[in-house]
Amino acid sequence: MQRQSTSNKMWNRPTRTVIPSMSGRRGSKGAILAGLLVIVVLAAGCGQSEGRRPVEHPSLQAVLDEVRAEQDAPGAILGVRYPDGSSVFWASGLARLSGDRSITTRDPFHLGSISKTFTAAIVLQLREEGLLDLEDPLSTYLPGFPRAEQVSLARLLRHESGLADFALYAYMRPDRDEMISLVTRHWTRAELVALAANLDPWFDEEQGWNYSNTNYFMLAVVIEEVTGATLAEALRSRIFEPLDLDSAWLNAWEPPRGEIVVEGHLGTVAGWAHSEMFGELGSTTPIDRGNIEWGSGGVIATAEDSLDFLAALLDGEVISPESLALMTDFVETPPLGGAAALSAGDLANYYGFGISRSVRPAGYSRVGHGGIYNGHQAGLWRLEPCGHSVALFVNRGFVDDRRMLDRIVERLGCGTED
Repeated sequence: MQRQSTSNKMWNRPTRTVIPSMSGRRGSKGAILAGLLVIVVLAAGCGQSEGRRPVEHPSLQAVLDEVRAEQDAPGAILGVRYPDGSSVFWASGLARLSGDRSITTRDPFHLGSISKTFTAAIVLQLREEGLLDLEDPLSTYLPGFPRAEQVSLARLLRHESGLADFALYAYMRPDRDEMISLVTRHWTRAELVALAANLDPWFDEEQGWNYSNTNYFMLAVVIEEVTGATLAEALRSRIFEPLDLDSAWLNAWEPPRGEIVVEGHLGTVAGWAHSEMFGELGSTTPIDRGNIEWGSGGVIATAEDSLDFLAALLDGEVISPESLALMTDFVETPPLGGAAALSAGDLANYYGFGISRSVRPAGYSRVGHGGIYNGHQAGLWRLEPCGHSVALFVNRGFVDDRRMLDRIVERLGCGTED
């Protein structure tokens, strides 16, 4: 199935006064220069690809059709944003197996953990405005939470807090009925804080790194405490509206801005016995009704709006250059993503403040974030060295998106990183 559209969407953004602060733990001159080096690399990549002609639509459509079929996924959406700001979008397959509705390039999609990049951007905006410091302990905003005086905002941003993942706890309950009850429940903020407080930490501060959704739940609490607004209101006033992201909303925490017609799908997932409930391949709609994701994974948006957000962020239109340097001050980490074991592993993996970087054996690296929300899998990346940005959405969870992206990047001619 083929659907193509082009876009060169423009927006007007209000000028925002920036109050620089160099008080973060990684805010030294060396860290700022290291982060700025990443920005220079991103910009240099854009310059290298300005002379390249966009890939012919039919050939990239064929690649999307092929990689979707290889992963036995019902549907997929691909968007490519070129360094000149123009974008092209393709769609392949079905929005859901339970009907003949084709997936389209304009369908809103669960972004999953890509939402962490949005949350981190707001925290860095608040730092610029002098409303918080990245070395502030969590206890400043959530007194009484266990070990909160030992956990800084910077460590939450980089997954170095040791806080156990309450989302993982919910999904891994031994009893299936209990699991479904936890992940489909509509929680209050206080209830989720209490759940997180009852979990034993994975490790003490400064003793490790481990990806945990709880970190970004806590950062959402900080945003609400500092701004006096809900996270949904902060996202809308600080990111969605200024960037004209009309399709974006915080799922289950504010009224939807569009119709969710794309269903997620799962088959058997290694290590998760409850996946047997989906059979060979089934819809995840029965467990897609909760609000536990919030600041760690609750944003929904189209591929076009997602690419516009990434471009604005990495081009310095959402946060200041100093903040972007902090955001991209990466530390080396284990591989991210459920499909890491399914294909040739990344040569190296890094994480900053709500953004990651990985180096692929196929000859390119990617900066951005991936996300899984049940049977919805999304990736939003700027490719080095060519400077193209890619949104790849697949309505089957735990697909080998690395292999899919390798094939797409090969067709785009973005590999061969020296």
